[in-house]
Amino acid sequence: MKRILRIPRFQQNNNKPKVLELLIDEAKMNERGFPEEAKFLLVIDDGNNRIGFQLSQAEAALLYHRLGYALNETSKEYIALEEEARKNYEKRSTKSDDNEDISDEISDLE
Repeated sequence: MKRILRIPRFQQNNNKPKVLELLIDEAKMNERGFPEEAKFLLVIDDGNNRIGFQLSQAEAALLYHRLGYALNETSKEYIALEEEARKNYEKRSTKSDDNEDISDEISDLE
């Protein structure tokens, strides 16, 4: 099996990192001469225990598709929040500029 992905998570209170790994067993010919699909293995290691979950190619494709969809949706949400924050900042800075103009006008009158 080949390791395709390894994502460690380090914690301050624990010396052992938690790890998410993706391993692949490539497509091959079986002993009868027929092709076999690749197998994917998701492994979660919490430092003490290691758990694996095997996926077929179809299941891996579905996971890929759903992750892509979820990433696109969360990106849209993030962009909308960024726009809202920018507009709020611009409103606040415009108000503070107006307040400065008013205080300048008052000081000119005195």
